[in-house]
Amino acid sequence: MRALEHAEAKPDVARASAGETGNRSAAMRRSSRVTIDIPITVFGQNSDGKMFHEQVKTITVSAHGALVHLGSNIDSRRPVLLVNPKTQMEVQCRAAYRKEVAGRGAEIGLEFVSPLPKFWGIHFPPDDWNPAERKQPVATQPAISISRRGPGR
Repeated sequence: MRALEHAEAKPDVARASAGETGNRSAAMRRSSRVTIDIPITVFGQNSDGKMFHEQVKTITVSAHGALVHLGSNIDSRRPVLLVNPKTQMEVQCRAAYRKEVAGRGAEIGLEFVSPLPKFWGIHFPPDDWNPAERKQPVATQPAISISRRGPGR
């Protein structure tokens, strides 16, 4: 099993406790979130101190981490390793958020030790992107007709 190093927490990042919702408004987020299911493998330690690995799909991703559903009872005080088979990258994380899902484990917010948008192998939308604008019709300009009529025709 892969060795996990101790992750140091950033002092400016607020940690969400197990009972908090951890929701922040989109304006307060450090990077855009994208709802996408990317297959990854999560390596970590459960609350009994035993190592586990679980193949899951992401719920949302950002340049700073991901939200995943885990069946394992993760120890949020220990670092976690994510492996993305598509990009062949590994990244160390910490559990920043936890929401129990009745009888099915928990939704876990995983935060990268430092931002790594290329980990996901996707392009993130710009900060000022408004998802509601995708559904608005795009104004099109009328086509310009160029006549090939010669002089005197």
